[in-house]
Amino acid sequence: MDWKKFSILSWKRKGPITQMYATMIALLILVSLTGFIDKGKSVTLVADGTTRQVYTHAVNAEALLREYNIDMGDNDEVTLSTPELDDGSYVKVRRAIPVTLVYRGQSQTVYTAKRNTQEVAEQYGYSKEKYRPYGDIQKPLQAGQQIVIGNVSRKTITEDDVVPYAVESIPDESLGQGEEQIVQEGQNGRKRVKLNIVSVDGQVADKETISTELISEMQPMVRKVGTKATVEINTGSISHYQKVIAMEATAYLPTDGDGLGITRMGTRARYGVVAVDPNVIPLGSTVYIPGYGVARAEDTGGAILGNRIDLCMEDYDTCMAFGRRMVPVYILHNICQERGLLRQVSFLCFGLGGARYFTSCPRCRDVI
Repeated sequence: MDWKKFSILSWKRKGPITQMYATMIALLILVSLTGFIDKGKSVTLVADGTTRQVYTHAVNAEALLREYNIDMGDNDEVTLSTPELDDGSYVKVRRAIPVTLVYRGQSQTVYTAKRNTQEVAEQYGYSKEKYRPYGDIQKPLQAGQQIVIGNVSRKTITEDDVVPYAVESIPDESLGQGEEQIVQEGQNGRKRVKLNIVSVDGQVADKETISTELISEMQPMVRKVGTKATVEINTGSISHYQKVIAMEATAYLPTDGDGLGITRMGTRARYGVVAVDPNVIPLGSTVYIPGYGVARAEDTGGAILGNRIDLCMEDYDTCMAFGRRMVPVYILHNICQERGLLRQVSFLCFGLGGARYFTSCPRCRDVI
């Protein structure tokens, strides 16, 4: 039997679908082999002030530099961000610069690509166990820098040191902002530290901690910190306030209106009395207006609606000077209520609007 002819006939009998599957499998195998063979990688190459992203088949940093025609001097160095050249590696060429090493008055100019004075000293045979450069040994090198090297000596000492106490703050709504109350006094702790003192030519250059032993624990200071809103009024004292409202303010005289000078609450109009909309600021409330002072809301007015307030002044010139302006109005807390001393007393007030009942605190005269 002609096996070759039989194989061809068998293949033809498979039909177009089977042939298509076979072709796809062959293509997949080819792509896999191609990907296996292609060892290309994308790396970042930094050299001579230029940073570029390159695609390479190089197996190591040296081959990469040859591929891109980057020549290396005898003292130049190349650093790699990964153990081996791989996809995503960062390759940097550091060019050697001239520096001067000075030891016991003898100087020599050398070229180095090291990053700091300690590395340069070690490069040229000054081991860190016996020698150390003066100054900050981790500071980056500068071309032409002079590096003075001294002899190292070490000794071990033990010192007692303070462990500063911590401060723990507990928010307290009963205290105003800026106020605090000490619940527990703080006390420092003590610790014993074993140090390795490193000296260069007899001068202390560094202290290395070997071990630390806690002798006594610190005791934290615990304090309550006020969170209630406060405002500093013109008398110098601090008052708690319920809220602050931005309001349009005007001024009036006690004789304005009907000329009788009697407020809505039946009191006499005077400096320190303000007219408000009772739906915004209840009558009898104590308020503070910067530039005017502490006042009581005892009056109303036909045009005083919403966020409007009218301040009673003593003379015409002051009213005109005040004009119309936006002011913050602080609604102050009732002090007796805060201290638990509030006793409510109802009283009958006769005003232009007729008789009205109000509830007041007899201690501070605030209307509730």
